[in-house]
Amino acid sequence: MSIPASLREGPRTTNALAKKYYIIIYFLLITFGAQPTIYWFWFYWKTCYTVGTIFYVFFPFAFLLGVVLMILFSTIVSKIFLIITNLFYKPKQGIFEFNMNNKDCRYWSLRSVIKKWPIWLARQLSIPFFETLIYKIFGIKTSFSASLHDSWVDCEFVKIGKNSKIGQGTLIMSNIIVQNKLIIKEVNIGNDVIIGAHSLILPGTIIEDNVVVECNSITKVNQYLEKNEVFGGKPVKKITQNASFKEKDAIERSLFEQSKGMIDNESFLRAHMKELSVPFHFYIISGIIIIGFSFIIPGLLFYFYLYMILGTNLFTLPLTFNSLLHPMVYTLTLLTPLIIIGIYLIHLFFIALFTRYFYIMADKRGPSQGIYDRNLDTSIKALDYYHFSSFLMKYPIFAFSRSPFPWLLNWELRFIRSNKIGKGTILEETFLHSHINFGKNSYLGTSSHITNHLVDGVYGDENLTFIGVDIGDRVILNAITGGLPGTEIGDDSTLLPGCTTLKYDKLDGSAIYEGFPAKKLNNEEVKKILGGENFGE
Repeated sequence: MSIPASLREGPRTTNALAKKYYIIIYFLLITFGAQPTIYWFWFYWKTCYTVGTIFYVFFPFAFLLGVVLMILFSTIVSKIFLIITNLFYKPKQGIFEFNMNNKDCRYWSLRSVIKKWPIWLARQLSIPFFETLIYKIFGIKTSFSASLHDSWVDCEFVKIGKNSKIGQGTLIMSNIIVQNKLIIKEVNIGNDVIIGAHSLILPGTIIEDNVVVECNSITKVNQYLEKNEVFGGKPVKKITQNASFKEKDAIERSLFEQSKGMIDNESFLRAHMKELSVPFHFYIISGIIIIGFSFIIPGLLFYFYLYMILGTNLFTLPLTFNSLLHPMVYTLTLLTPLIIIGIYLIHLFFIALFTRYFYIMADKRGPSQGIYDRNLDTSIKALDYYHFSSFLMKYPIFAFSRSPFPWLLNWELRFIRSNKIGKGTILEETFLHSHINFGKNSYLGTSSHITNHLVDGVYGDENLTFIGVDIGDRVILNAITGGLPGTEIGDDSTLLPGCTTLKYDKLDGSAIYEGFPAKKLNNEEVKKILGGENFGE
């Protein structure tokens, strides 16, 4: 399946990594990209370690420089791999079959795998300059004056002009999956454009200069937005001209003036208190064990490898040309990235192991699926364990989905026994709960939210619906889609971006849905939303 690239966590999907040769390429990129950093720490150790205090005082600066070297060299190595890949098969725009037997789909996924590692590294450093630099090296036409840091942007077929601002959580997508089709179209964003937070720009969109797109807006495929205009909605429509505000002071007063009807009494801010059936210290203890204890064995292994292997066999050697030719030296430098990755994977394993223990305990004592009276003044033991199990899942999902190996999230959820995830299913960085079950070869897009619970009523006196969601085989839930408790989605269905179900929705298979509540589209409606493309013909 797809692996469109984003700056936040690298490629948006990871199914292509199921191919063994993709995994080999990915680890080669990590190994070669880390070489300058290893030699840099060798030099720093050789120069400063015997001095004592100076080694530790300047180590943070040395570490930062090592990270920068790894980002830059990993980008160069990835660019070389990308050039070679493009010599075999040049990137194309168009509508393609969405399967790995299709050459366009296969090479599109491979290009995304190649780009993932340096993009992920740059995101961890959180310096926008490096992210934009990598964009430009990988062929995205943009400017250092453009603000992209908190957005998700595909890494090919995208142009972004000068002084443009892309809002937090916004997705710029040059590709979209609709049933068994992959649509790849260039997105062109002009100069001085402002796109509000959590918007979605679909493939083929052209945005002229000085356009404002309101937050939470979605364009259509191939949509054209005229310059000097304000657009908003789903799909976006012209609202007004993008002219300068004339009564700025009056606007500020209206925005920040305190309402006369505001309640002066602080009582409305006070939460109802109750004694939990799951003591609060259980949350603290489980959190310490899951997070803290998962570092113990990996930490000891890393300490042993650093001081007993590298410190005695590599860092003690003189940093000379003859030393570089020694078999032990290049063997250690090539193996070190892989060994550190192995230690990191052990850390992730212990996170999943400790979470599994606590989750199974909480799930046995927690509620069966159903509707519960959630009166906050009444202690409900079953719901307390439900909240406790939800708490347990937060860090493990974060740790796996934000790692360099996010495809391991599927294994983690199966191992913890919180979800059923079919073979070949892809989970982007999304909001995911327990009891959300997927069939085979399905796809959950970036920033989507499929939930197993919903609170009905006024805070303090409400019901909680706790029912899982069942998603069939080959179901495509695109970016920013949503599913409420009790939803069932049939095989071969597609939810277009922004589509959200109601509680207990039953969506037929082999159909395309859009909007809220999810509406089944006919062929003409699909063609209109996809910008007139002859999809499915």
